Parts: sequence; structure tokens; C-alpha cells
Amino acid sequence: MTFEKVRKDFPLLEKVNYLSTASIGLVPNYVIDKAIATFVDLARGGTIALDEDKEVYIYESLRNEGSKLFNCNKNEIAVFNSVSEAMNAIAWSLGIKSGNIISTSEEFPSVTYPWLRLMKDTSINIDIVKAKDGCISNDELLDKITEDTKVVVLSHVEYSTGQKFDLAQLANAAHEVGALLIIDGIQAAGYCPIFVKEWNVDVYITGSYKWLCAPFGTAIAYISPALCDKLEPALVGWRSVEDMWNFNPEKLVFTSDAKKFEYSTSAYGVKIGLAEAIHYLIDLGIRNIELYSEKLINTLLEELEQVKGINLISPSLRGSIVTFNVNQKDLTKIGQQLAKLTRPIIITIRQNRLRISPHFYNTESDILDFIDEFKKIIR
Repeated sequence: MTFEKVRKDFPLLEKVNYLSTASIGLVPNYVIDKAIATFVDLARGGTIALDEDKEVYIYESLRNEGSKLFNCNKNEIAVFNSVSEAMNAIAWSLGIKSGNIISTSEEFPSVTYPWLRLMKDTSINIDIVKAKDGCISNDELLDKITEDTKVVVLSHVEYSTGQKFDLAQLANAAHEVGALLIIDGIQAAGYCPIFVKEWNVDVYITGSYKWLCAPFGTAIAYISPALCDKLEPALVGWRSVEDMWNFNPEKLVFTSDAKKFEYSTSAYGVKIGLAEAIHYLIDLGIRNIELYSEKLINTLLEELEQVKGINLISPSLRGSIVTFNVNQKDLTKIGQQLAKLTRPIIITIRQNRLRISPHFYNTESDILDFIDEFKKIIR
């Protein structure tokens, strides 16, 4: 399948070679228009534009699209404002007082910080699997999961290297010892088909503004029914209860599904934006996007093999992210030079690594253009 026709939805691409979706994804015009229209309607119309039915519709639309993305029931989806908020809400709701939390040294801080904070008030221990040459040993990760393990928490795809984990295998290992598997999927959702039921994960969280091509300011989380039934939310508000329109300040009765983790009024326009963006991606076909992304990545890797001095860091099992460095070269300077071209090439430097992260709106020509200009710079 070709995605050339969708490039018109991303006008920046006429002037810029954008290869940095792992930082911020581009948002299609259609989604921008929907989000802005909602914002404008609410700002100008107040309760005329947002009655009870409209508010329910906004959340239910996102829950419905989120369930299609995750391949689960919509009642298993909770809506948040960010991945960090969702991770904190789950971490504090678990009520863990002791035992080990397993994670990795390659995680984005938002994955580990909630647990490090929890450690200050409990007897839990954070056991970090250290990367070797930028990657995590799958065997070492599995070996860390013991009877003392309470939670395994990590990214589906690592932000820095693109390393991708077998979630079904990890879930099986965690559940064998009575532990939970909690996943940050922000670097996977949008180009990687997600099957939370099949993989048997306990929590899968993703955010709007990267591969899902939606505005900043919202996130969704799958929470397994078995786990949801056991937990009382640590953070609560008027949306958490069975009848949120009752406004009873004297009685707290949680709703029975994942909605009980939703607690606050928030930005409605971005939630409409994320629902529309997920619909847009599903219409294109997540599997189609994945196959196309793999083709772009393979082209990139084939070209990089011909460049002297390249040290590839990303492993063979990876998402749509490739990271590498260059012998005795200033990567920051390389990134600056690429951004100053007549048609700027936008890449990212993370952890002293050059990161390329193409999405479906990129083309093979974008990859080859990067390679040509990159060779000139490091010559």
C-alpha cells in the first residue's frame, strides 16, 4: 500500500523532511480542524456547546476508538491527560508496600519516576536491568522476574533505541510469579498493531502526540478487568463515581469499570482530536502502516551499512526507530547542519545517539535524501 495520498494532510512535508515522529508526530489537517472546532465551540458557547450528553459523547468516542486500537472492550479504557498521569494513577492505586519493581535503564523517566517516588514511602525496591551496548538482554530481563517481583514496568518500544519487547512472553513470566505487567506504549501505538487481550498485559498506556498523530494533552490506558476489579483509585474526583451527574459530596461509589480512574475536567478538544486521529489511522490500517514503516527502516539500514564509521545501536527486534552514532563526530552539530538545509531534515539526538523515526507520511525519498545529506556532512 502506498501512503503518498496522505501527504497532503501534512503541509509541513512540502518544505521539510521530517524524520522525528518519536519526538512529536505531525497531526493531519482533518484532526487539527476537528480539535480546533471543538475548542472554539466550547469557548464561545459554554454550556450551550457542552451539555451532559456532549460531554459523555466526547469521552465515549475516545473510549470506543481506543478499544479498536487496543483490541479490547471500551469499558476497559480509561482516559487520562498524559502517560505520566496514567502511570502515576496506576502506581499509587496498586497499594504495593514491599517487593521488587522490575524496569530497565533505557526507559524514559516517566516510566520509572512514579515507582522511585513510591519507594520513598514504602519498602519496595526498584530493580533496573542495565543495558549493554544500548540494548536490554531479554534473558536477563526474564531472569530478574522472581517470586519477589510485584510489577514489571517498561516500554513496548524503547524511545532511545527502538528496542521492542515480546509482551506476551513478559506477561507470562510476570503472571507465573503473581506479578503485573504494565506497559508504556507511546512509542508503539500508531504503527504497531496492539492486542492487549492476546498478550495478556495488565495495563497498557499510550499518549496522543507521537505516533498517534494527535494534539498534546491526552492519553488512554487499557486496564484489565481482573486488575480493575481489585483496585480503588488513589486519585479521585467527580468523574470517578457510578453516577457522576448526581454530585453527591457525601458518598463515594466508584463506577465498576476503568472509568473510575478518570477524575477531572480536562481539555475536550484534544480528546476529540485523539479519537479522530485513531479513526484516521485505523482507516489506513495499522498493519499496513507497520509494514510500510518496516520498508522505510530496512531502506535506511541498507544505506547505513554503506557508510563508514557508523555504530548501529538499535537491535534487530525494533519498532520504527533507528539509533546510531558516528565515530569521532559531534552528533549535535550534525543535527544542526541537517536542520539548516534548504529543505531541512529534522532528526533527533538522544543519549548521544542520532535517532531516525519515520512514519507513514514519510517516503523512501525522504530516507535517501537524509542519507545523501548525511554523507556530505560526515565526509
